[in-house]
Amino acid sequence: MFEYIKLQRTMCFGTCPVYSVTVDNEGNVNYSGEMFVYKSGEHHWKISGKKVNQLNDLIEDFGFKSFIYEPGYEFITDGPSCITTIKYSDGATKEINHYYGHVLIDDSLTAFEKNIERIIGTKKYVNPRLYIYQVEEKAQEPLIRYMVISASEKEAIDLIEKDYPKRQPLEWRVHKIGIATDDYCGRIIIMKNSKES
Repeated sequence: MFEYIKLQRTMCFGTCPVYSVTVDNEGNVNYSGEMFVYKSGEHHWKISGKKVNQLNDLIEDFGFKSFIYEPGYEFITDGPSCITTIKYSDGATKEINHYYGHVLIDDSLTAFEKNIERIIGTKKYVNPRLYIYQVEEKAQEPLIRYMVISASEKEAIDLIEKDYPKRQPLEWRVHKIGIATDDYCGRIIIMKNSKES
């Protein structure tokens, strides 16, 4: 059984997400987003005992403790790394610094890293699917209209209300326009038409 698992994603020469996430054997998750992630800063959540068992099975099935990382030859410079550290309940600790610029004959390590994150649930903090929303004030003639990119209607409205504070709460009408296809890292207002009477 593991005591904790920690994954760290490092910088590259570009917009690679930079963050770390740790989960313990009680299911407590600590996430720290640094750059090019949807949610920066510290965030905490808990996963179920079933998911903790899935992580333990994943580690055992992969054979992480005895896995020998053979990076091969380097073909890309300034690439990111994924550093995986596992502390076991017997006190042993194993760390693999997987540099993504190396050619691997067996790419099972990448799949292992992605499976850890899938079980933990980091996607909504790092790179969720983002949508384009048109948000208007609910009125006979819209006084305020925004185009926003975010992961949900609620987040779109929250962003607008920070940008346009009012004494009285406004009601909003939200239309989902489509999926944002560019590499957006966070919520963003892309267009604003504000007409006050």
